[in-house]
Amino acid sequence: MTSSPAFGLDLALANFAPVLFTALALLCVARLVRELSQSDARMALIGAALVVLAGLSKAAWKLILALGGPDLPWLANALFPLMAPGFTLLACALWHAARSTPARPSPWLLALLLIGAGYGIAVYRSLGLALERGWFLPLMVLASVANLSLTLLLLREAWRRQALWLAPLFLANFAMVFALQRIARIEPKTLSLHWLEQSLTAAGAGAFALGAWLLVRRNATASVKPIGG
Repeated sequence: MTSSPAFGLDLALANFAPVLFTALALLCVARLVRELSQSDARMALIGAALVVLAGLSKAAWKLILALGGPDLPWLANALFPLMAPGFTLLACALWHAARSTPARPSPWLLALLLIGAGYGIAVYRSLGLALERGWFLPLMVLASVANLSLTLLLLREAWRRQALWLAPLFLANFAMVFALQRIARIEPKTLSLHWLEQSLTAAGAGAFALGAWLLVRRNATASVKPIGG
C-alpha cells in the first residue's frame, strides 16, 4: 500500500514550472551553439533533451504520488543519471563551438570520456564496493561540474558580447544548485521544506532562462571579443 506523500497536488504541479524554465533556457543555449557552430548543434540539443527529461522524470514521480499512484523510485532516481550526461554534452558543445580554431579532442570524444568515467566510477561503487546508492555521488559530482562549466562558458559568452550585466542571472542559478544540495540533506522533509526547495528551484531556473534568452538576443557579430585558439 502506497503511503501518503509529504506534498499535495499543488506542489506536485508546481514542480513542472522549473522544468519549463530549464527547457526554455537550454533551447536558447542550443540556439547559441548553433549560431556559433552548426556542426555542434545536434550535440547541444541532445544534451538539452537529456536534462529536460531528467526534470520531467522527477516531476512526474511527484505528480503520480500526489494523485495516489504507486511509488516509482526509478523515476525519481533518473534525475542525475540523465542530468550528468546532459550537462556534459551541453558544456562540451558550447566549449567547442565558441573556439576560433578547431580543438582536440573532438567534443564528442571529450564528452564520452567524461561520461564514461562518471558512470564507470558509479558502477564500481555500486557493484564493486557494494555501497548503497553508490552510483549517486559520482553522477551528482559530474552533473555539478558540468553545470559549473556551462555556467562559466555562458559568462564568457556574455563577456564577449559586452553583456556582463547578465552574470548575476547565471550565477544565481548555480548558487541555487548548491543551496538545494544542502537543503536535500535536511530531515525530516516537511511540507514547508518542500515548498522552499520548489521556490529556490523555480527562481534559479527562471533566472537561467532569462539570462540565456537575453544572451541569445545580443548581436553575436557586434563588438564580440575574440577567444584564443
